[in-house]
Amino acid sequence: MFWRLLGLMRPYMVPIIVGFTCLVLATPAQMFPPLVWKYVVDEVILNRKVGHLLPAMLVMLAVHLVGMGLSAARTYLLGVAGQRFVADLRNRLHDKLMRQSVRYHHDRKSGDLMARVIGDVDTLQEVVINGVDNILGNALSLIWVAGIIVWLNWKVGTLTLLPLAVVAVMVWFFNLRVKGLYRAIRDRLGDLSAKLQENLLGVLIVKAFAREAYEQERFQQVNTEYLNTSLKGVKVRSVYFPGVMTVGFLSNIAMVGAGAYFVLKGEFTIGGLVAYRGYWWQLFAPVFSLAQVNEMIQRAIAAASRVFEVLDAPEEITDAPDAIALDTVQGHIRFDRVSFSYTPERPILQEVSFEVLPGQRIGIVGPSGTGKTTILNLMLRLYDPQEGVISLDGHDLRRLQQQAFRRHIALVTQEPFLFNDTVRHNILFGRLDATDEEIETAARLANAHEFICDLPNGYDTLVGERGVKLSGGQKQRICIARAFLANPSVLLLDEATASVEPESEALIQAALERLMQGRTTVIVTHRLSLVRDCDRILVVDEGRVIESGRHEELLETDGWYARMYRLQMEGGTLVEELMD
Repeated sequence: MFWRLLGLMRPYMVPIIVGFTCLVLATPAQMFPPLVWKYVVDEVILNRKVGHLLPAMLVMLAVHLVGMGLSAARTYLLGVAGQRFVADLRNRLHDKLMRQSVRYHHDRKSGDLMARVIGDVDTLQEVVINGVDNILGNALSLIWVAGIIVWLNWKVGTLTLLPLAVVAVMVWFFNLRVKGLYRAIRDRLGDLSAKLQENLLGVLIVKAFAREAYEQERFQQVNTEYLNTSLKGVKVRSVYFPGVMTVGFLSNIAMVGAGAYFVLKGEFTIGGLVAYRGYWWQLFAPVFSLAQVNEMIQRAIAAASRVFEVLDAPEEITDAPDAIALDTVQGHIRFDRVSFSYTPERPILQEVSFEVLPGQRIGIVGPSGTGKTTILNLMLRLYDPQEGVISLDGHDLRRLQQQAFRRHIALVTQEPFLFNDTVRHNILFGRLDATDEEIETAARLANAHEFICDLPNGYDTLVGERGVKLSGGQKQRICIARAFLANPSVLLLDEATASVEPESEALIQAALERLMQGRTTVIVTHRLSLVRDCDRILVVDEGRVIESGRHEELLETDGWYARMYRLQMEGGTLVEELMD
């Protein structure tokens, strides 16, 4: 995973190479001061060369300033490269998630996906920006210091370096222990993020049913699982880092003891021993830092595995290499013996066939859970059927560029979705290059202009998350305005009036009637009064079309449609329990 991450950094190689060049040049400058200390002790002090003291200090200061300048340049260049890498990686993840099928998102927790894009990438940022820099910087420091202390006295230097072999063994055992543990910690964090997001989005229901304590207990359970897994990591680290420090201190004892011994024997100088004391921290600090970076890398590898799971996931719905981009759409839709299932054991549609000519209206009715909304999803190619062909204007949908043909289709759903943005931008989503005048015209056609003008900031009013500041009818009319602005050739209505207050329903039905004029329209509804004027009505039950015809024809057959229509007319409204 680590090497693969480095491979993703190829676009930023110029600043990285320059940054590491600064690192290589700065490292000797950082190693220079203890050598000056040795010179000051052995030559200036012991030989009383007073005139050499100031030049020695000035040389040390000059080398230090050069080193700091190079280090500053390195920090900036590598920091910029790392930040750009992280931003681009998040863009890639978002793009991948947007290209994934609806099935992919339905099978996963959105909170966990958010944790991967935000939290896991943040963990990678620590390694990309700090980890690589620390690894190379500390490795170079270690090599330089090791070389210098052996050069000063090979016997003392060798004894000082021996404990480092023990550190290498400790690092190896640590990696074996935490490899799976850190992945488990990242997974538990994803579960925690998913639960938190679920409770925040469902806070209204939680409060309405007085389930705050219940949801707090469930959140606490998930949080406790994350805590327990994290504590295992704390236990491993609490042994690992003190162990590294203890072994490092052994090298300090070896350095002082052996250095003093050889000074007494006349095989080493006092200045050399002073230099060794300066180099001990420069020797041990890289060792301890590398141990910390190694722990950071293990966490990053766990995060990287979750990130690459997203990037490597196969895309279920893709464009064919020679896919056609339709510039115009007439709206001729055809289902030819289409069968579909979300899971192999439960078929949803079975050999469904029908045709919608350009400009026609077709109603799809039937009991709940029989595949009506699935038909709309297939028309948008959010899924591909297991059998049969769905065609638009004579082209198999699988031979068309998805974005190209979807631009000619508008969807109005039962649960209107608005972005946490202004009214203007939510309508503008239908056509991004529309003018303010076109936005207002669309709002008027959707019977939304008057209530929008009454909002605190009119079209620039923020609607809140999922449009929480608006009523259901207001949200739906903004969604209809969005569809008007898109000016689609094909209109898909999925229970578009089912979740609105009664005072808004008439306004919405009038707006929808205007929207349907001259467009191929497919209406999925439980309210049979909405499909009486359709050119054809399909009754779907258990995944099959059991009745098909105009309103009058279906009444004459006295089948499911006729029975449900009489019930609705007698009751004045559709009682969904009767449809189940």
